[in-house]
This record gives sequence, C-alpha cells and structure tokens, in this order.
Amino acid sequence: MSDNPFSIDGKVAIVTGGGQGIGEGIVRCLADDGADVAVVDLNGDTAAKVADEVKAMGRRSHAIQSDVTDSEQIDQAVQEIIDTFGQIDILVNDVGGGVRAKRPQARPPGTRQTFVDIDEDVWDRTFELNAKTQFLMCRAVVPHFLKQGSGKIVNIGSRLAVIPDPQLFTYCVTKAAVVHFTSLLATELAPHNINVNCVCPGDVLTPNIARMFERAIQNNPEAEGKTPADMFLDIAKPRIPMQRLQTPEDMGKATVFLVSEDARNITGQALYVDGGQVMG
Repeated sequence: MSDNPFSIDGKVAIVTGGGQGIGEGIVRCLADDGADVAVVDLNGDTAAKVADEVKAMGRRSHAIQSDVTDSEQIDQAVQEIIDTFGQIDILVNDVGGGVRAKRPQARPPGTRQTFVDIDEDVWDRTFELNAKTQFLMCRAVVPHFLKQGSGKIVNIGSRLAVIPDPQLFTYCVTKAAVVHFTSLLATELAPHNINVNCVCPGDVLTPNIARMFERAIQNNPEAEGKTPADMFLDIAKPRIPMQRLQTPEDMGKATVFLVSEDARNITGQALYVDGGQVMG
C-alpha cells in the first residue's frame, strides 16, 4: 500500500486523449499514484507508447486506438477495457481542442474574425470534439459505475469556460458547456456514490505548443537563444498572477486528488489549475 494520501492503488482508469499532451501527463500521474490505466487515443502509436511507459512503472496498461466522437467505437473500447481489467473505477475525459475551418475565409489585412464569421461546420465539429465526446464516454461508462455502486469522473474543461475570448468564441462556448455538463451529471449521479468533477487548465506548455514556438523561434532571428517555454511565458505572463506556465502534470495531480477517497465529498466542482487567472 502506498504512503501517498491520494493513493489509488488497484483502481482502473480510462484516459481519453491519453497519448499526448495533458492526457499523457494525467496518465503518468494516475499510474504514479497506483492506478492501472487504459490509454485511449485517436493515434494508436502514441497511445501504445504511453501505455508502455505505464507498464515500465510497474502498473498494468492497455492502449486502444479509438475515435471517441463515434459511439460504436466507444462501446467497443469500453468493452475491451472491461475484458482486459475486469473493472473500471475512473474515467478522465481529456479529448478536446480547437478546430480549424476546412476552407478559411479570407479577411482584409489587420481585421479579426467576428461572431458572424464563424463557420457552421467549425461550430459543429468543435462541439463534437469538446462536448459530445464527454457525453458519449460518460453514457458508455456510467452503467458500469451504477452496477458497482461507485465511480469517479473528471472532465477536462478550460479557463476559457469563464474568461471570454472572442477569437476563440466556439471553443469558449463548448468549454462552458463542459463545466455545466459536469454539474448536471454530478447532481444526477450523487445518490449513487459517483463523483463528477472538472479540471480547467490555464496556459499549459504541451509538446504541441512547444513545437509551435520552436517554429516561431526558427523564423524569428530576434528570438535566438530563447526556449519555447520562454516565448510562451512572454505572451502568457501578463494574464497569469503566479507568473508561471502550467504543465500537463499539474493537471494530472489535480485529477489524482479528485479521484482519490480524500475527495469523496467533492462533486460538481470546476477546479481551475491556472496560476490564478480565474479567481472568485
């Protein structure tokens, strides 16, 4: 038995989007605190890589390539996890992100996108990625939680659920939906000993963001000597009271707490792990 007060020894967790970025950090933290983890990702190679890392930590792990916008693929994945581990105790819904227009509209130089410029397809696909995936995953897993009389769900939201950014209009709306979905589901499932909470990241330095800033450094002679973290922090620091970026592991540690028994009486909450950007 672990000496860690947040030990989740013997628990089986599903992490969607667990093959990269925030999801990968959450997988590592869950495994570090004793959980066995099913890594579900659209990219089977990255899922397998992370699953192998979990096994190297001495925990059981299983990688599943799945598109969690598709209910049939989700049902197959959940059944495969039950067949592999015999149980599910924790569900972390990390899949999400921004969506680009398939045919971006040309705008005059110096102008910014407004609400009326939002493409209907982008609106639909962003909701599918950020909100529908969580609904479908919960719908597939909750019956197992009800049967066993317990379960923990953590949905990944964003600080932008409550901080409006007109340039990320649709993303903000979908993340606000995630937070409200969390509270509604928590209310329904509370009598069944099932906790549902939301972790809302701030400015997280993920590998994808780091690669974006690496390209910016290569194309900007004035950035010579800077790291991707330096450039990201230069942009983000004015909006972060604690003056530092967040990491995928920060989200993982918050998740571990929320799925531990020390948080057994916490449900329906949105925890903003953002260096103080959202207060009050």
